[in-house]
Amino acid sequence: MLKAMRVPPVGYASRRIALARLPDLFRMALRGGLALALMLALGGLPAAVPSARAASTGIERAPQGQRLDRSIRRISLSHHVIRIRGLAPICPLMKRVLSMNVRYADLDGDNAEEAVVEAVTCQSKDGSADLVGVYKYEVPDSVRELPTEHAVRSSDPVFAGMTGPLRLELIDGRLVRWFAIAGSPCASGRTRAPGRRSIVYRWAGERFVVDRVDETAPGNC
Repeated sequence: MLKAMRVPPVGYASRRIALARLPDLFRMALRGGLALALMLALGGLPAAVPSARAASTGIERAPQGQRLDRSIRRISLSHHVIRIRGLAPICPLMKRVLSMNVRYADLDGDNAEEAVVEAVTCQSKDGSADLVGVYKYEVPDSVRELPTEHAVRSSDPVFAGMTGPLRLELIDGRLVRWFAIAGSPCASGRTRAPGRRSIVYRWAGERFVVDRVDETAPGNC
């Protein structure tokens, strides 16, 4: 008589191989755990390399392990603009702040964001932003404006030839106030293309001071 042959179930051989390798896998895991413990004892895991995108912003990164404080994003900046400028008694309710452009960055190195604001209020004469400034969060729920050198139009030579609105922006992570500058008229009567003057600021502990002034001359006749 032929004896019945037992056929191993599907996967039986692979399970036997896997079981046979368990001691090796255990030894590998043990060596890995010892290596990790040794690495931690010698100073911890290597720091992650910042991404190229983050490095290219020009804004100083927060120290490793710290998160940037974004409390100012909870604030209604338009409400504070109305209060700081005293617009409530002189402007209709719905026209006190007509538009507002806000950008955020840590500009004074305290690991908390400030707000760079350009706002058009009811006091604007030509529809351009008549309020430009940097605002800092104040506990519990307020803001204060950070002082800036050359903050307003004046007889200061830096504003000589200024035409058009005064802008305040973040450019390559730096606070920049810029405006167009007009050239002298051409003899032919042709109008020159306007130039541009940019005031680049840095934080000096108590206020933003001028770091440098860049200028693009008006076009040729």
